[in-house]
Amino acid sequence: MKKILLLLVVVLSLSLPIYAFSSAKDLAEEGGVEGLNLQVESPQWSDQVIYFILTDRFNDGDPTNNDQGVGEYDPTSNDYYSGGDLQGIIDKVDYIKNLGATAVWITPPVANQWFDPWVNVTGYHGYWGVNFKEVDRHYGTLDTYKKLSSTLHNNGMYLIQDIVPNHTGNFFTYQDDKYNPDNKGENFILNKDSEPVAQPTQYPFNLNNYKKKEDREANIYHWTPKINNFKDESQEETYQMSDLDDINTENPLVRKVLRDSYGYWIKEVGVDGFRVDTVKYIEHDFWHDFIHSKDKQALGMANVAQKLGKDNFLMFGEIFESSEPLKDNGDRKVTSYLGTDQKPELPAVLNFPLHVTLRRVFAEGKPTHYLGYRLKITMDSKYYKDPYITPLFIDNHDIARFLEKGSRQAMEQSLMFMFTIPGIPIIYQGTEQGFTIQRAAMFAQGVDSGGKDHFDQEAEMYQFIKKLAELRTSNRLLTRGSIEVLQDNHSGAGVFAYQREYKGKKALIIFNTADKRVLMSNLDTGLVVGTKLTALVQRGGIKEVVVGESSKVTMELPPRAGLILVPEDQPTELVNDDNQEIIVDNKINGKVFTKDIELEGKIRGEISQLEIVVDGNLDQAIPAKIAKNGSWQATLPIHDFALGESIHQLVVYAPEQKIVSNNFNFNTNNLVERGFSFELRDPKGDDRGLDNNYTLPQDSSFGAQMDIRKVEVIPLGGNLKIKLTMGEISDIWKPDNGFDHVLFNIFIDLDNGVGAEVLPKLNSKAPAGFEWDYLAFVDGWNNAYYSAKGATAENYGTSVTPAPKISTNKKEKTIEFNFKAQSFAHLDSLAGAKIYITTWDFDGSQGMLRPLTTEGGTWIFGGRDDKQDSLIADDTEVITIKNSGNPKYIDNEIRNQEIEEFKEEVGSKDKIETNKKLAIETVHLVGTINNWNFEEGKMERVSAGIYQLEIIAPAPSRDAWIPAAKNQAFKFATNGSWSTNGGGPAYIGTEGQLKEDTGMDNIYVSLEEGAKYRVTVDLNKMTYSISKVSK
Repeated sequence: MKKILLLLVVVLSLSLPIYAFSSAKDLAEEGGVEGLNLQVESPQWSDQVIYFILTDRFNDGDPTNNDQGVGEYDPTSNDYYSGGDLQGIIDKVDYIKNLGATAVWITPPVANQWFDPWVNVTGYHGYWGVNFKEVDRHYGTLDTYKKLSSTLHNNGMYLIQDIVPNHTGNFFTYQDDKYNPDNKGENFILNKDSEPVAQPTQYPFNLNNYKKKEDREANIYHWTPKINNFKDESQEETYQMSDLDDINTENPLVRKVLRDSYGYWIKEVGVDGFRVDTVKYIEHDFWHDFIHSKDKQALGMANVAQKLGKDNFLMFGEIFESSEPLKDNGDRKVTSYLGTDQKPELPAVLNFPLHVTLRRVFAEGKPTHYLGYRLKITMDSKYYKDPYITPLFIDNHDIARFLEKGSRQAMEQSLMFMFTIPGIPIIYQGTEQGFTIQRAAMFAQGVDSGGKDHFDQEAEMYQFIKKLAELRTSNRLLTRGSIEVLQDNHSGAGVFAYQREYKGKKALIIFNTADKRVLMSNLDTGLVVGTKLTALVQRGGIKEVVVGESSKVTMELPPRAGLILVPEDQPTELVNDDNQEIIVDNKINGKVFTKDIELEGKIRGEISQLEIVVDGNLDQAIPAKIAKNGSWQATLPIHDFALGESIHQLVVYAPEQKIVSNNFNFNTNNLVERGFSFELRDPKGDDRGLDNNYTLPQDSSFGAQMDIRKVEVIPLGGNLKIKLTMGEISDIWKPDNGFDHVLFNIFIDLDNGVGAEVLPKLNSKAPAGFEWDYLAFVDGWNNAYYSAKGATAENYGTSVTPAPKISTNKKEKTIEFNFKAQSFAHLDSLAGAKIYITTWDFDGSQGMLRPLTTEGGTWIFGGRDDKQDSLIADDTEVITIKNSGNPKYIDNEIRNQEIEEFKEEVGSKDKIETNKKLAIETVHLVGTINNWNFEEGKMERVSAGIYQLEIIAPAPSRDAWIPAAKNQAFKFATNGSWSTNGGGPAYIGTEGQLKEDTGMDNIYVSLEEGAKYRVTVDLNKMTYSISKVSK
């Protein structure tokens, strides 16, 4: 096939126009322009900080080029041009430099398709090329671009250009997505009303009409429809991404023209590096050729740059892939585009898997061990060949802003992390001004600017980033040093600590990712005892730390603390009491516990208070009992741990003396029986708005993804599992969470009398009587969690953690949302809580909910007006977790069904049963003792699953059905009533052993009239006891 293609190109060369390749004269001479500083040597890229600019939204330096007369300019619309340009960047170079950035990456400046009538959107962003060797008129001229390059170089800065070899704009498609691979002309249509042109202006990309023999035989495009299955490698490399015309990069002529086109910018403008768009949509062989070709007529990019003195020309690729927690699947895909030693491809790739992990840990409150694992992968040369030039990012133009989904404290921690690990930090415009809107303009006249400029160099976040950038660029320890993770947390948010080292110098970086205070215990620093560590940057108020005995550090960390510490040269002499020690006698390291954990040990010295601290969680520490002889003991109830198998660390802590025992690592496997399940069935096909008068977006990929069919709610003590059955689950865009084309807003009302009625950004209010306390915002790529504090119609509230864990089963059409008790402030019970769920869709490329208009569109809902009407496709009735029924339909048979695992966030493999006992909120002793009166028989909860009641024995019952030698009958009823009235199960038994009441039986006893008895029921062990107290 390739031989035939080569022959075809030779034949075509006799009849087709000749492409004008760049002159073969010396490139160094070609790059020189009098008065401009265009060609400079490459820097050490690991020492740089990049500022990323979406040109149209940054700054308008020349208003005369805003409106080119085809209706494409509208600074009130996110889909239209706002007016930012190259002159605007030149005018703000000082702003960027003062922030601490040393390089500027700009979106593609090339001539673009300005307006696509098929989707009613403009190419303001620059990724819809019509000519890869011209500057788009909205941005300026070639001279303006050269001036920008020279200005940056004169300020000791560098220029990185975004390039797109994969596609042009959208000039052809297949009508109604009907495609016949055996007849590619069938249903082929041209975008004749495209502006400013209906086809690319650059040869050979203008040969785009399949129905013309000349164009068809040139084979410049793949002639395919848009991708409908992103898991299909063939589609990924040859079909159209977002309906953009997919260039046939296997064609030798195409390859040569693309090399010439992008080499042009290195030679003419002095570009110092390329960010490469949509890398995974092109075959691997292309990248080797594009970068390393020695074709003298059109050299590969590395060779073009080298001839101009740029020996380290940076090229980093966008491969939008993530890895599952504690897996490397995304890393393997991303780094495959680095090629091999024998056949290299790109020098670097954007670290998307680390970006996703960073957000999971800092924004969602997931285990910090996720980050430790991902750093290990990043530093492994088997994956990332040079992690020191691997670009790192928190925000970019294609994903929702961190601050829309995470807290400011979490953002500051993320920035501290990014600036203190190997790689090249990237700051996306607006992050330094605290932006929450993905593509908001920074200048007053632009979209979503709020009518004011956003170049405040005194802004708090600007100053914070500036301090981090200055610290990094002035310290080779942070740009070139080794890295070692010292401590992380397997079970959730908490401690994350690592060390950087370079030429004998060290830095210690410590975080507490939890929203509560934690204990960091026995952190082994390897430093001399007494070494004083000074915080160069910190959040949380800690300014210095002193290394303790055995080179270890133990300290309490405030919520969301962050520390960048460096040691002073002279150690401090420590004053320690060697007579104080905490000893743990139990051998628990590596053990798996399924029952309560009994701990004991002894102390030496004057210690009056001990706490058992698990996973650093000081707020949930359990006090130990200290005897006069110095021995101590404590019990860790198994039900305090998350369901399933999970990994934990334990330490015994003396808070007054600030000393700890050794650290102990162990597992728990919390297996419990099944609990109550509430099932709500939702009508089929009711996903067209609350009044059934909306239309779905018209793209053929939209189906029943937003149609909820069934909701199953399973309360498990303070934990909550919500299982949705959907009309359809699709994953054609390879979403992180396993589903796309739907956004869920899950509102939870804890029935505490406070909360919010407004449903943020949905143009709606909650159902009557519903005031939400927590909101889970979940789509294919986002998993954000908010409290109602500060919630308004336009503000989601306050970001909190942990967000729910998401599990998707495409085959079964189910999505599960698993909430930990910590998600509800460690509530023991969710009795009385209410749940309300809505669906819509979220446009990740724009960082906004999909619009609703009367006309609708390819990616827009239709039927009404989103300025007035609710952005809700489907919703559920309110589901109440209570003992006396459900507003809709409770299927009690679900209690007997098997439930799939509900497990801790550590990737465990155990299968778990759920628990009736965890769903029990109250226990009543009811019988002849109190005339079957629930109120008189309410038992007191003394600990998890254990209830007690003291009674005075009444006169013996005369009921004939009570067995001989017995005089009283009773049973334990739960949740306030009998099961037939919506309450929980009742329990009976004999000889102290409980079992569930399935008929009309009782517990029968003989009591002495007038005597006082204590009745105890233990639902953990399924036992009961009756002991006489006094007469």
